[in-house]
Amino acid sequence: MELGVDDFVIYEGLDRIGGRIHAVPYKDGFLQMGAQFINGAQNPLYKIAHRLGILADAVSDTAHVDYAFYAYGNQQVKQADIKLFLDFTSKLDSKYRAIAENDEITARRYTLKEIFTLDYMDFLKTHNFTTKQKNVFDSLARSFRSYWEFEWAADWSTLSLHVLKEWNDYGTVCESFATDKIGFKAILDDIAEPISKSHFQFNTRIDNIQLNSTTGRMKLTANGQTLPSEFDYVIVTSSLGVLKKYHHLMFSPPLSRQKIEAIEKIGFGGSCKVFFEWDKPFWSNKTYSIAPLPVRGMIRDELDMFEEETTTLQVVDWAPNVLSAWYAGRGHQLVDNMSEGELKFKIAKLMREMYNNEDIPLPKKVIRTQLTKNELLLGSYSYMTQVQALSRISHSQLSMPVKLDGRPKILFAGEATHHRLFQTAVGAFLSGRREADRVVNDWSKHNVTSFKKCIQ
Repeated sequence: MELGVDDFVIYEGLDRIGGRIHAVPYKDGFLQMGAQFINGAQNPLYKIAHRLGILADAVSDTAHVDYAFYAYGNQQVKQADIKLFLDFTSKLDSKYRAIAENDEITARRYTLKEIFTLDYMDFLKTHNFTTKQKNVFDSLARSFRSYWEFEWAADWSTLSLHVLKEWNDYGTVCESFATDKIGFKAILDDIAEPISKSHFQFNTRIDNIQLNSTTGRMKLTANGQTLPSEFDYVIVTSSLGVLKKYHHLMFSPPLSRQKIEAIEKIGFGGSCKVFFEWDKPFWSNKTYSIAPLPVRGMIRDELDMFEEETTTLQVVDWAPNVLSAWYAGRGHQLVDNMSEGELKFKIAKLMREMYNNEDIPLPKKVIRTQLTKNELLLGSYSYMTQVQALSRISHSQLSMPVKLDGRPKILFAGEATHHRLFQTAVGAFLSGRREADRVVNDWSKHNVTSFKKCIQ
């Protein structure tokens, strides 16, 4: 629209804009189910947020660990052991970033889990720890693991160390900008405000894009029906998860082998928040985050998956009776497949044990979105896998358009297509503008008089 083009249609599978950015109304604000932070200040979203006055504070990515209350009930856990482990792990982030910057072979070869396991084994060898202490450290290691998995929406057993070099927001390392209780709802509304509602077709899932090699135009199938219009360009913004599952059905003719390789080898994972609401908080009003620490051999001989995956619960500062539990890696799918009743029972049981307080009630409400079960999303965002790094595939490979006679016809935008800001709303925004520029530049260059563009 800024470039003077208004002949376009936005086909949206959901009944709302935003996709994986999803602000859910709660009291006088919004619970940010998706994007909550802005990565770096050198980008358009930061400028929009600053203009709208919705920026809160600059926040360390490790704040939920650094300021956590470690809850372990009546287990025989020593604060000195917690401090010892945190001192050990506090040096690892900078160490791993240095390896990524200076040792490309090691960075491409190792996953975050593999490189940490080597350091953890050395840590255990250099001290004469008891079995109980080792079990405590194993529990603390789950929190360290979940930090990486939250940040990168990945199972860290497949997350490449090389990602620490590839990803770059041009800002302070390990720092993001938090938004207030309105947050990304205001940003989405601001971006969408100039666009007439007539341009949007909601609840319209594009099943297939058929490129006619003779005319260079495209017909679309949506919700099982062929649409009457034909289009000169299509910009696809489906999540990488959707492309992984459905690319063989979405494109006629099929995508190139190179594009398919990128789709298959770039990672797409899960990182989600589950909000638990209580009538009254059972935690201190000074609590920033809670790190439950059930220890195998102390609380019981074996822990279940929910206990192993529930490592961080953050207090929602403007809704002090709500805890935001973060889940990633295998934890995301675990909680998505649990009923609300199960989640209430499990979280109450864990909190009762970790606070040694049987009077803690079930939460009154569970608020979540179950991204992995939504066929239009299928997860949260992309990451760099070990196999991707070894294959030397960049996220930018996903942005390569399908061309006909040297001209772009089917184009790709979305966070997974940005070469250095994959995973972020900033990357999604910039990639959309990148592809709109590509379309308009091609149209202008070839003097197309009848212009139809479709954005899915």
